[in-house]
Amino acid sequence: MTTGFPFLMLLRAILVMAGVLVTAVAGHAQDRWALVLGIASYDSDRIASLKNTLNDSRTIAAALNDKGFKVYYLENAAKGEIDSAIELIETEQRNAEIGLLYFAGHAIQLDGENFILPSDLDPARSTPLREQAISVNAVVTRINAMGTKSLVVILDACRNSPLPGESAAGTGLALVDAPANTIIAYSTAPGEVAFDGTGVNSPYTAALASALDGAEADIRDVLRLVRARVRLATGGAQMPWYIDNTRTPIPISPRSGTAPAALVDLVKGREIDLSTTAWLTVAASADPRDFQLFLDLFPQDQLAEAAERQLVLIEAEPAPDFPLMEIEVDGPGREIPDGLMAEVTACDLLATGVGDVMAVTDPVPHDLVNTRAAMRACVEAVKNDPENPRLVGILSRVLRLANRYDEALHYAELAAELGNPTAYLGVASFYRQGIGVTPDYARAFQAARKGALLGSPQAQMVTGVYFREGWGVEQSYPEAQRWLRLAMQNGHSHAFVAYGDFYRKGFGVPVDEAKALDYYRQAAVLGSSDAKNLIGIAYLRGKGVKQDRETGIQWLVQSSDEGNPFAAFQLGRAFQEGLGVKQDLKTALAYYRLSAQRNYLGAYIRIGDMLRQGAGGKADLPEALANYIIAREAAILRDTIDSKEELAEAQARIAEVTAEMTPEQTAAGETIAADWIAQYGLLDFNLVSE
Repeated sequence: MTTGFPFLMLLRAILVMAGVLVTAVAGHAQDRWALVLGIASYDSDRIASLKNTLNDSRTIAAALNDKGFKVYYLENAAKGEIDSAIELIETEQRNAEIGLLYFAGHAIQLDGENFILPSDLDPARSTPLREQAISVNAVVTRINAMGTKSLVVILDACRNSPLPGESAAGTGLALVDAPANTIIAYSTAPGEVAFDGTGVNSPYTAALASALDGAEADIRDVLRLVRARVRLATGGAQMPWYIDNTRTPIPISPRSGTAPAALVDLVKGREIDLSTTAWLTVAASADPRDFQLFLDLFPQDQLAEAAERQLVLIEAEPAPDFPLMEIEVDGPGREIPDGLMAEVTACDLLATGVGDVMAVTDPVPHDLVNTRAAMRACVEAVKNDPENPRLVGILSRVLRLANRYDEALHYAELAAELGNPTAYLGVASFYRQGIGVTPDYARAFQAARKGALLGSPQAQMVTGVYFREGWGVEQSYPEAQRWLRLAMQNGHSHAFVAYGDFYRKGFGVPVDEAKALDYYRQAAVLGSSDAKNLIGIAYLRGKGVKQDRETGIQWLVQSSDEGNPFAAFQLGRAFQEGLGVKQDLKTALAYYRLSAQRNYLGAYIRIGDMLRQGAGGKADLPEALANYIIAREAAILRDTIDSKEELAEAQARIAEVTAEMTPEQTAAGETIAADWIAQYGLLDFNLVSE
């Protein structure tokens, strides 16, 4: 760690440079502006309030402020207030490079046109609804008339109409063509309903805030990443959408003037500790409240002087006029000594992991963690309770989601040393997948085993998988079964499924479909949609039970309705082959696509087959090839006994279809696949620890 007089001299020199940089870019905020609206409550008791919209709007306001936007912020605003804000923008922001409108609240469609509902809208008035509401089209027209070079409209408002029986028509929002130089983004597919969310943010806004909290990126890449995360986290139930009618790049970059790279360089050479992590979390912030938080938590740290200087520099500009998120950790039972509520922190509410055996609140799927807010909350929580293995483990999770891998591994190992069994799973995944470190299967196995011995059912199951696959340990089916039985005793539903697979596939034991089905039934009782899928397949094929295709389809539909990707795949096969249902290739392809949307990459082989054969339309060889390539790359990543068969199948399909294609078609297919993988990534299903 750097200490003493040389460090202070360096610090002062860097701070002088920082001051020069701020002066040089003082006008940057005026190049881009954002109108952020959040409406949670309405004057009329006929319109239901919304839980998350104010936190959503505050979250996005903070993220855009860090990106150099001049933020105009309103919450629970009446129509007149919104009109006044737009008039102010028309006065102050003519010919800006980028304009952005973000809205969270109730919105409806009337005759194919989308309307925002201001807080003073009253369905009981005689005034027509469209005159009380605010037309999105009209707002876009006004903004474009200002000479805004690029406009982005983001509507996290595709919820059920709050006015049942009134003149509002349809479900969700209508698909509206974007005018020139405009992107219109919807939190879900047009006409569909988005979720308000059960946590601190809506699914869409949580994903958007995290996607914005990074290096420079084109807004299209941000929106594509958000679409992928929400799609995965909701099992394909919510599919964000956007219409792009722009032709130039729209870069969204940090406010460089208030966070020069020199500020990050201040911690180079320092060992990882909480103050270093806190500094790296706020260094790119344009909000003085972040640096005040650092000073409150680490008043004696060497970086305190840098934080004080940043406060002065940032406060030289107009202060942000939006409030911070409010995370309700106080509530009934909080005051009871030694009660559970007394343990809950904002860190828990924002980022508790799925399957965390130390959890004290509901989990947040990894794709829906608001990493910007969670990082700050977890740093503060760990500072207040540094020996708490649960909170240290959650901080590690957030750092990993933010791609800060060195720090994430550091805190995962610290949480494990403090006795957090779930943290050992995190350490195992770092070394198994080579995330920021050289892959080391033996080290990964030892970490998983330690978590298993500390009582984590998930770690017990994963340890069984290591023995089954021979990852970092001598392969042994009997030993794998021992660990799976331990996880089963602790009620882990996936362990029942994995144990049943031994008898269905004959892993070290004679094939016994009926015995496998017994274990799947036990897993189904525990709520496993994977087990329900396998039961459906058994009935459909008469494996281990008398064939009953109608019952099989019912089990598959139940599993698919719960978001299971494999059940959707099996329903695709059923409709393709006419098993228990009337053959329908169009429906089959739709189910395969649903399975793929849920990130079951094996579905892409079937999609490729159907596109190659022209099922339901004209053959499309480049798209078919792209699907085969995606399946091949996924199989390589999965690296399991089953995936070796999938890999061979995908490679065979690629050889067959490329023999039928021109070089131009082959190049087009390869480009489609590369673009898809770059956009969505490939998920290793075997050791996802959540």
